[in-house]
Amino acid sequence: MLADFDRLPFQPGEYLARRDALRQLMADRGIDACVLNSTENMYYLTGFGSLAYGATSLIVRADGKAIWVMRLTELSNIRALKSQIWADEGVGVMDGQDYATVLDHTIADFVPGKAVIAVEYGNVQAALRGFVRSNNDAILNASGLVEHLRRIKSPAEIELMRQAGRIAAQSCRDGFEALHEGMTDSELAAVVTNSLLANGSHRVAQMPNVCAGPRTARAHVTWCGAPISRGELVNIEPAASVHDYHTPVFRFYSIGEPSARVRRMFDVCREALDEGYARVRPGMTSHDAARIFESVIERRGFGEWMVTRPAYSIGASFPPGWGEDNVMAIRRNHDAVLEEGMCFHVCPCLYQDDIGCVGASMPSVLTAGGLESLSGDEAVFGVK
Repeated sequence: MLADFDRLPFQPGEYLARRDALRQLMADRGIDACVLNSTENMYYLTGFGSLAYGATSLIVRADGKAIWVMRLTELSNIRALKSQIWADEGVGVMDGQDYATVLDHTIADFVPGKAVIAVEYGNVQAALRGFVRSNNDAILNASGLVEHLRRIKSPAEIELMRQAGRIAAQSCRDGFEALHEGMTDSELAAVVTNSLLANGSHRVAQMPNVCAGPRTARAHVTWCGAPISRGELVNIEPAASVHDYHTPVFRFYSIGEPSARVRRMFDVCREALDEGYARVRPGMTSHDAARIFESVIERRGFGEWMVTRPAYSIGASFPPGWGEDNVMAIRRNHDAVLEEGMCFHVCPCLYQDDIGCVGASMPSVLTAGGLESLSGDEAVFGVK
């Protein structure tokens, strides 16, 4: 009998529905088989996500049959999940064996004759070049097919992200509680990371970003053992994981009152966040939603320091990061339409050299009535 921690996060019907939605996209495009190599996409479709050394591919045929091509030792995971996973057959690649050759032969056996094959661009595309030449198959780009399905999160996915959001928010609170003058950013990072694990986070795709002072203006620079001084801007950005569904939270703190500039930067970002929560709705374009946030910041005279999009998609993620920019984002000149069930890290941020990074963050799900928090806390600037 399987222990709870060995069970897939969702019921079999959810995975079969995802598989069949992909099959419909394949039928619409005349695709006989997809060769998938994105860990997130394979996990979304099957419930299995691996950090295996070496390449892993999932070949999905138009009739719904599928086969893995992966390092031989990794097939132990497929055997362990056989009673739960719909894609339960695989071909193992021995260490030292040429992966491209095994993949080519597997496709030829699994999809015989001339076929239209769609491949996610990456290492697998290069591996397939010999196969394409020898078999004269039509090769299409499968990139974006599964990502299209991942844009809308199911109620079960959203529940996992709410759990992760609460854990991430607690880790920020624990970091703020522990914060004191003279502690190093590494010590603060240890508190934040320990809180994630102690409160139930699973393996994270990326360690928290923890930094202080003007260094925070350097995007994604994290701890280095530097002591934290009174009045310095402190950035804490963890993402907790529940069954690999990640929810990030970005919070801003200081010991004693920060500079007037830092306080003003935060107030402008918080105003932009509040405006987005008041006005962003399903049915508008990504561009129109982005302009709601950006217009506030531009009116307040801070537009030159907003160098990122206001929000990016979040969901199931694996290293090296937790974002889903390739799935969906709220950004300028992007005409995709917002829909209920999309999940975003909404974070209008300002980056100013010699000052730091300041923003107002809220992991959010888009509902019929607008954006709704996934973390259950509030975007405030904490001073102690």
